[in-house]
Amino acid sequence: MRSHKLFLAGSLLALAVVFAGCAKPPDTEMKDAQAALDDARTNAQADKWAASEFAAAKSKLDEANAEVDAQNQRFALMRNYDKAKELFAQAKTDSDRAKQAAAANKETAKNEANNKVQEATTALTAARDALTKAPVTKDTKADIQLFTSDLDGLDQSLGDVRNMIASEDYTGASSKASAIMAQANDIATKLTEATEKAAAKRGRR
Repeated sequence: MRSHKLFLAGSLLALAVVFAGCAKPPDTEMKDAQAALDDARTNAQADKWAASEFAAAKSKLDEANAEVDAQNQRFALMRNYDKAKELFAQAKTDSDRAKQAAAANKETAKNEANNKVQEATTALTAARDALTKAPVTKDTKADIQLFTSDLDGLDQSLGDVRNMIASEDYTGASSKASAIMAQANDIATKLTEATEKAAAKRGRR
């Protein structure tokens, strides 16, 4: 009888240890997941360069924290943090994925901005070339001066774009470079048309 009681007491003690182990909040997993999210935001600007992936990771972390809170409200012996651990692990994975996506997207944006600068530079060169070929007459002199001033302004704006790239504002740089290219192309077209009209007029004489 005594041995039976000792066995029962030992079994209850073992069960208590098991329950105590299960009831322990996943603090390590929580800290690791939060650290991964913070790293993605701080070191990769994932909230900017991979907004959807970052939002998904944050949502998963919030879900995991909510699960911990829900378990904490339960009776101690009924608590189970297995689901929370899975959610924290997923949040960490999602954060790592967001960090990788941010790095890739940022590099793509950088390359696109540099390409836009090159395209704008080419367009400005073409416009300058068209300017040198445009006929300078009493009727066109004012327009030539205006186009020259416009191109000088676009050159300055292109310098601003390079500064934007240096400060990693790749999206803004691409947009501004595209606008510069469009304006330069428009000037080149007008100058070319003026040159062709002048040539045709001379040919009819």
